[in-house]
Amino acid sequence: MIPSLLLAGLLSADPSPATTPSQPKPQGAPSTAPAPDDDRARLEREIANELGGSATPQPAHPELAPSTAGSTASPTSQTGGNPLARLLMLPDISAIGDFALAFDSADTARLSPRGASDPSSPAHRLTPIFQELELGLQSVVDPYAQADVFLSFDTSGASVEEAYVTTLSLPAGLQVRAGTFHSPFGRLNQQHPHVWDFIDTPLAQARLLASDQLAGPGVDASWLLPVSWFAELHVAGQSTRPAFEETAHRTALARLSQFFDLSDATTLGVGLSAAALEEWGDLGGLDLFLKIRPPASRGYVALQGELFGERRLGQAWDQGRAGGYAQAVWRTSPFWETGVRYERAPAEPSTGMTGTEQRASLLAGWLPSEFQRLRLQLSYDRLPDGRDAFESILHAEFIIGAHGAHPF
Repeated sequence: MIPSLLLAGLLSADPSPATTPSQPKPQGAPSTAPAPDDDRARLEREIANELGGSATPQPAHPELAPSTAGSTASPTSQTGGNPLARLLMLPDISAIGDFALAFDSADTARLSPRGASDPSSPAHRLTPIFQELELGLQSVVDPYAQADVFLSFDTSGASVEEAYVTTLSLPAGLQVRAGTFHSPFGRLNQQHPHVWDFIDTPLAQARLLASDQLAGPGVDASWLLPVSWFAELHVAGQSTRPAFEETAHRTALARLSQFFDLSDATTLGVGLSAAALEEWGDLGGLDLFLKIRPPASRGYVALQGELFGERRLGQAWDQGRAGGYAQAVWRTSPFWETGVRYERAPAEPSTGMTGTEQRASLLAGWLPSEFQRLRLQLSYDRLPDGRDAFESILHAEFIIGAHGAHPF
């Protein structure tokens, strides 16, 4: 990696001779300060070596360079162009790692499967879990578009989590993105897991939307409505795979999200989502978000909740199924956070149980910096058949490199 001081020196180097008069030196005294051109040549040579290019730099003053008559190679062909220009063409690169240590009682991983658990692990045993390594590549393509690519690596292999291009210059508050992306449905579904306040996916989202996240290839058009508050309408067409489905379905989605400033310290967000899946059924969602953050404080309180409903074609139930969660997170300072969450969701079909599962979770987190997070989550389950279960997860996360902002 090129040291930042090296780049700073290159950017600040002045190729022109100094014009400030200096103190006279005794006759015959050796020179102790290199010429500015020598500094620039040395820096360019070191950068070229770091990049694997030629160690021969471009002369700072071409008119003073020695003649290259009779030579078949030009300085440009030797160096491959300006090394700094090659650096500026690199995209923003980031890597985010998620690891956990889980403990289940009453065989929670099998009776109530969820993403943070390992169904192959027996109960009453600590199990280390490698959840995900996310590699992000983000850059502006040109004045008209930006590209975002997120690759996911876990024990099952590598996959493309998201990869899409977003327009930057459409008129009238319009924007279009195309590629594969998380569906504009609900609040948590659009966020990457490392942004969630709690470690695991809410049960209702995993069992009514998608086991991982509702996502797929398609096109999403958004319109920033010309009103005095923030209001954005999304209309998308994707190929998605809903919960417990092995095949993808053509999906039409719509979402309206609005944010209202109730005071200088309080913001309220309201979202409505709907999806129609061909030959499968319909999905609906309502999400609320309230954040209280005094301007003079670095702490805040965030209240959040979502309701999900589904109506599948050809199923025995006529009323459909529904579930949701409500949570509160208190960031007491930039370094500490606590939270509580309550959930209700239909039973997991693979367990053979029917009815509703209830779950309550407590969260404690420590953030030594903006690039690390250590969290402990304790959860109690009331299973549909009346049994109780307990789960604890110790989770560690790190971030390196540049990473773009997520939806507020």
